[in-house]
Amino acid sequence: MNESVQSRDAFGALQGEELERLGRFGGILLVVGALVSLPAGLVLEPAPPAGDHLIGLATLVTGIAALLAPWQRMSANWLHLGLIVATIEIAAAVAALSDDFAFFYVLVAMYAAYAIRDARALAGYALLLTVALLAPLIYADGDRNEQVHHILVTLPVLVIAGLIVRVLRDTLERREREYRSLAVEAVALAERIRGRPAPADDGDLDARLGRLEETERRSRRGG
Repeated sequence: MNESVQSRDAFGALQGEELERLGRFGGILLVVGALVSLPAGLVLEPAPPAGDHLIGLATLVTGIAALLAPWQRMSANWLHLGLIVATIEIAAAVAALSDDFAFFYVLVAMYAAYAIRDARALAGYALLLTVALLAPLIYADGDRNEQVHHILVTLPVLVIAGLIVRVLRDTLERREREYRSLAVEAVALAERIRGRPAPADDGDLDARLGRLEETERRSRRGG
């Protein structure tokens, strides 16, 4: 996939080891979420039907699949499937077990805020999570004030957590670009001193450093 296509993707140029790391991390979150939710479901009163606990099992299987997936050979768009499936599984747990499971939406929001580069795609997931969070007001019986209470507590935490992750990630990436720019300038200066400047379109910093190192070794052997 060329750079122009990657730049239009929701995840930017995410691929290779970085995609594998994010895919595996998503799997870990799903597995941990499933293992944590199991005892929480078992102590609910009144006890839910045994079949409802299959939601946690489905989440566990999804997490294991994400851990074992060959991410280095996959497209970053598969992360969309993981985010959507996680949201559906949380919504199912909220509907079948307890409104308290809605707090897991916060983890989905934080993961999306870190992984997604495109602001419109991130806004779409924010809307999806908000709709999922509000859904019990439509279908659920019981104390409406209690449901509103859960929403008013969870929604601000979800938004704030997502914003914090987004700001921190953008800050780290901006600093990384600044440090890389300084490194490129330093390498260019060293190349000019050595009398072997790289072509203007050579952006492979590692290769340029390797050539400088080889030139230095040859100079020492010649000396």
